[in-house]
Amino acid sequence: MSSLMQWLDIPLSTWLGCALILALGAFLQRITGFGLAVVGAPVLLMLEPRLVPVLLVLFGLTVSLMMVRHYWREVRFEHIGLALLGRLPGNALGIWLLLAAPMVVLEKLIAAIVLFAVLVTLCRFRLAVNRLTLFGAGILSGIFGTIAAIGGPPIALLLHAMPPDSVRGNLAAYFTLTSLLTLVTLALAGMVQLWHFQVALTLLPAVLAGSALADAIAHRVNKRWMQRLSVTLCTFAALMLLL
Repeated sequence: MSSLMQWLDIPLSTWLGCALILALGAFLQRITGFGLAVVGAPVLLMLEPRLVPVLLVLFGLTVSLMMVRHYWREVRFEHIGLALLGRLPGNALGIWLLLAAPMVVLEKLIAAIVLFAVLVTLCRFRLAVNRLTLFGAGILSGIFGTIAAIGGPPIALLLHAMPPDSVRGNLAAYFTLTSLLTLVTLALAGMVQLWHFQVALTLLPAVLAGSALADAIAHRVNKRWMQRLSVTLCTFAALMLLL
């Protein structure tokens, strides 16, 4: 194990902490529809900043693919097409911020993004769904997703009035496509390294275990209580970044 940690250039305690938070995030994501990036981004940033956002994008893609498998019949590209188009300028702005802003500023931005996600979850504002709002949500999603792998809240804000399974299916399809786009964007900016894939390979079992556990006990879990737990964890982690 020590030789593996030397190969990864990560202390064992840090690796274990990352594995735990990713397993928890994957569990919450499958139960409530969000959690992997919203919980993971602020905590991973404190544990190992090099992992944000690349690792979360990789695992966000993994979880989204598994969710698409369950909800593919609910996917309607007319709901997410313009938002996907808006991701292009959003990703460009996100990359510019990642390259230009110092780490202390990025920490505050990520904390603000997480708190915005919490606000969307709690308040459930009702906005008109049209070409302008979908495109604007795509831009914000691109900025948030590139900086912190948290591109979901702006889109969820528009789609939350749809049936729950339809929301999960369309968000999963959206995350799958945008995660691929974000990986390409990050790679073109020179921010994706072989090291990220090495670390991701060692942490993948934790993500799969959290997701599998959620599948096994989802019917026994109070989803409202789990959502409150997610919101509490997200808020606490974001406030820690702001201090």
